[in-house]
Amino acid sequence: MGTSHKITLDVPNDIFESITEFKKRMNIDNDSVAVFELLKYALSLPPYFTSFDWKMAEEEADADIEAENVKSFASMNDFLADLRA
Repeated sequence: MGTSHKITLDVPNDIFESITEFKKRMNIDNDSVAVFELLKYALSLPPYFTSFDWKMAEEEADADIEAENVKSFASMNDFLADLRA
């Protein structure tokens, strides 16, 4: 791995619970290894996902829902038909 740096993190309990769940799913025994794997994954995300304004998109979606500017479909076929229209 080459040169490394030691860091110390204070992790809130709710985040640590998510790390614990990740460890279980991935069969990882060590907290440090789990955090390292999660950091590697986060840093490898395409720029679109890291630069996209998710908060603004969520606010726009919430506004559309509140304004009832949404559609519901009884089936996947109905949904796909609407997309093709």
